[in-house]
Amino acid sequence: MEQMDQLESLELKISKFLRLGVLVAGLFMLVGWISQSVTQPDSLLALKTYHSSTLSETLSNAWTTNSWGVLISYLGLAILISLPITRVFLTAVLFLKQKEYLLAGIAAFVLVALIVSFSLGIEL
Repeated sequence: MEQMDQLESLELKISKFLRLGVLVAGLFMLVGWISQSVTQPDSLLALKTYHSSTLSETLSNAWTTNSWGVLISYLGLAILISLPITRVFLTAVLFLKQKEYLLAGIAAFVLVALIVSFSLGIEL
């Protein structure tokens, strides 16, 4: 029974960590958007015409032009995207603690699949 309480406690900590992660990511994105709006009031005009650029080009351009609002927003987005990966990793650890090796293996497979899919989806 004590092990179940310990596992429930660990699951609750994971849940609180993820909730905090979502709030922190949202705060970073909000601060970035507000900063971008204040420093460049006409920043939405850039969206009037579409031009394709890679993530590395966008971040490099934001770095060289000191567009901290854009960089902070992307940091918030990166935190938000990393949360599902963190959740799957922590779930695998939880299954290992429970000695549920099949479920831990499935979680590890899902983790690898998530990392591969993110890697293939990002054009640097």
